[in-house]
Amino acid sequence: MVIGDVIRDLRLAQKRTQAQLAALLCELSGNPEGTPGRDQVKRWETGRVIPGKYWVGLLALALGVPRADLEKEAHATREQRRTARSAHGVAVPGPRRAELLDMLASVAGGDESWLSRSIGPYDFSVAMANLADRDQGTKRRLVRWLDDGSTSMLRGNAQSTLFKTHQSDLVERAEQSMGRDEETRRRCMRCFTRRAFGLSWPDASQYTALAAPPAEIRSLGQLLHDPHDPSNRWCAAVFLGEAVEGGSGAARALLVGALRTESSRENLRAIGLGLNGERPWS
Repeated sequence: MVIGDVIRDLRLAQKRTQAQLAALLCELSGNPEGTPGRDQVKRWETGRVIPGKYWVGLLALALGVPRADLEKEAHATREQRRTARSAHGVAVPGPRRAELLDMLASVAGGDESWLSRSIGPYDFSVAMANLADRDQGTKRRLVRWLDDGSTSMLRGNAQSTLFKTHQSDLVERAEQSMGRDEETRRRCMRCFTRRAFGLSWPDASQYTALAAPPAEIRSLGQLLHDPHDPSNRWCAAVFLGEAVEGGSGAARALLVGALRTESSRENLRAIGLGLNGERPWS
């Protein structure tokens, strides 16, 4: 919650108008000429202005809350704004740039509502990953959502984004989540097969590579070496493992070759298990 919302909610709980709160601040300050009027209170509550330390102290007295609590909210609001401004510095190509930038700024500012309801577009995940690479607040938020997100959609969006970062520790956390979170794993693999083979959502959810034709094996082999998205390599390793189980020598050769080039520990584990006919989540 941003500090403006906190101020408004506490004021309403006391059944005060904005003008009455301004008058109380005037009384507490002992300096009528230097105190805010109703318009200043309105600017605080609507988020146009974040109160400084002096006004936070007086607001805490007027609203009956610990000063430390309001200072924490003010600090968090400043951090959210800084992150949101950084979001607008991230390159987002394509015709949907304006829409995606608004989404990016909202999520970077701490709003999880959109990612809790919808699958983030691929280009949005890339842009969000670029922001996480340079912003610690966004990075911490995505990790928290990955581990404790209120919906599987939120956890899956966080997972997809962390896969696209350039930080090995974040990629590994996303890979580990594939093993423990069945809902996000199924969604990730379904999205993978849709992109890889142009399948419908129902067909993508039923896809298996047990009897995959040579063309599909070759496509999976290419994605097994995707330098930009480790989730593609993880999914490709799992499906090629299915093909090995189905007797494909070509799939086995591709997995053996990837053992020499894969840099991610969890992906190496997926490859090794695939060669043995096992799954990383078993």
